[in-house]
Amino acid sequence: MKETPVFERFLGQVPEYRQKKAMSFKFPKGKMQSLGVGLLLQMACRDAGFEGADNHIAYGENGKPYLADFPEVHFNLSHSGERVMCVISPFEVGCDVEIIKGDRGRLAERFFKPEESAWIKHFETLEAQSEAFYRLWTLKECYMKVTGRGLSLMPDMFALHMDELENVTLFHEGKRPEYSFREIDLHDGYRYAYCIKNDGFIAPSEIKQVQFT
Repeated sequence: MKETPVFERFLGQVPEYRQKKAMSFKFPKGKMQSLGVGLLLQMACRDAGFEGADNHIAYGENGKPYLADFPEVHFNLSHSGERVMCVISPFEVGCDVEIIKGDRGRLAERFFKPEESAWIKHFETLEAQSEAFYRLWTLKECYMKVTGRGLSLMPDMFALHMDELENVTLFHEGKRPEYSFREIDLHDGYRYAYCIKNDGFIAPSEIKQVQFT
């Protein structure tokens, strides 16, 4: 999502709390990202049959937002660069989008499990290693967000195993918690993923791409 002359028009379409949050950012990029996730949430609620549900947001024990009038409907938001992301689900959900910036080997060694860093390094090219790093990073962010613990759950406190078929298995505190992961590759220089608290894979009913112009 890029800054455009129609920012003010879009700003008036979201609830007042979202307008204030968007305007609280110092730089245009932050303003546009905040507005973008607000617009996506509004559209997702409308398309799911809960139009206006985004007007009233409450916050859980760990600060995770939810729809105050529809607590049984879960959502999560993310943004990076010129992209914003929203996932809405009947299950607890976390999502993440990250722009792919290049080699992040040192970050992997610092924040990932040793076996995860080794998995990244087994790719032959720096480009492939960078892609692998951001795959793991987005998946880890999703799990951290779906739990509601955020940064209190550090990336090296749990492990993700990727098999040859690109299936994702979670290991946390010696257990395999019942969460399902899904990656979305739009071949646009970004990685997208979401995680659902569920013991079986739930296919999305719809993936919609929106451009605000």
